[in-house]
Amino acid sequence: MPKKKVEIEEKEQILTEEKKIAFTAIEQQLDELNGIGKDIWRLREKSGKEYKCHDRIVKFLKRKGFKVSERYKGFKTAFRAEFGEGEVGGVDHPNIGFLCQYDADEATGHSQGHNLVTVVALTAALGVQTVIKFATEAVGMVTVIGCCGHPDNVGKILMFEEGCFKGIDFLLTAYPAHYTNVRPHFVGSQRNKIVFRGRSRPEEDRPWEVANPVNAVVLAYQNIASARQQFKEDWLVKGVIAEAGSKADVMPEFSTMDYITKAPKPIEMKVLSEMLQRSYEAAAMASGCRFEIEPAVKEFLCNITCPRLVELYKHNATLMGFTFHHKIKAFEPPDDIANVTTAVPTLKVFYYSGSSAELGTDEFSRYAGSKECEFMSIVQGKALAMMAIDLMVSEENMKEVFEEHQSELVRLYESAGIAPTEVTPQQ
Repeated sequence: MPKKKVEIEEKEQILTEEKKIAFTAIEQQLDELNGIGKDIWRLREKSGKEYKCHDRIVKFLKRKGFKVSERYKGFKTAFRAEFGEGEVGGVDHPNIGFLCQYDADEATGHSQGHNLVTVVALTAALGVQTVIKFATEAVGMVTVIGCCGHPDNVGKILMFEEGCFKGIDFLLTAYPAHYTNVRPHFVGSQRNKIVFRGRSRPEEDRPWEVANPVNAVVLAYQNIASARQQFKEDWLVKGVIAEAGSKADVMPEFSTMDYITKAPKPIEMKVLSEMLQRSYEAAAMASGCRFEIEPAVKEFLCNITCPRLVELYKHNATLMGFTFHHKIKAFEPPDDIANVTTAVPTLKVFYYSGSSAELGTDEFSRYAGSKECEFMSIVQGKALAMMAIDLMVSEENMKEVFEEHQSELVRLYESAGIAPTEVTPQQ
């Protein structure tokens, strides 16, 4: 018997009836899915301005029978599309969510492959939708969240704080890359503006009553430099004196600093923040100034991971023919989806797209529009659909994921002196 025929027969034996239904439905809609990915790649709309992409995807999902909320929660390029209500197989829970993203870099286009993220999400959603359609008893519902881009990459944090992910039980997504990372660890990050305010006198005969904010920022900078000896190797602190007056003979009313801090664990982020706080306080005290800290952007949290979700992904990705090329386990940069993971059990993986071109480059942007990359993304969409089915049909799988999520949330954030309920809630 030919090898290819044997492999097909073996796959049919492994796939459940529900997975066969999903797989077939996806295969029948490949041209449409690839067409959307290609359209988004051509449009190259920058963050916050993805109006045409939003409309293109919304129109497609409406035609497929999804109930769509456009410009969701006031975000002009976000949407929420649901399927399951009124269906025999539809029920509120489990509600499986898939994540679309479709913004591009103004200079390098889709160098992050966000057009392919949408292909993955829509592929998975259509597979699960068909399972709900054919189910003879309630199995759940499927939701597609379209995320708006943001210049500071905090779009998902803003949407999360407005309750855009409320009601989602599991959120599944996969992003293309030049490597594979099935369990990424996103470091936490804060960016703050520190303002020192001084005081002056019109008379020049009482200099001891003057407080120069320039002295304060210089002292703060030196304090932080001295504290670096106590930093762990994977901590990052970068800063700059942003404002310190414009004339040499005029003392400014205030001076400012911008600082970014990053650490891989919440407890380490807390320790690092306290060290910087003491540096500012000491500088203010020594110079006689007042100071205040203003968040420059939203804080990026460290993500919560669920090993069971990773296991289900690996099993189903292998089943769909994905091979785990160029695997890494390194820390990933801050990611706005990490904040969402504190409330919703979430899987975000990076999959090898088939090209060695690095993310963020013109070369990767060109490859993101190729048929080869579209094929790899369809494979990922199938894998997410299959693992979603494993969750929907197994209370044991769902229970295990929920328990892992709660356990990790308590372990990471209570150890940092932060109760899980204090992590930014959904409204």
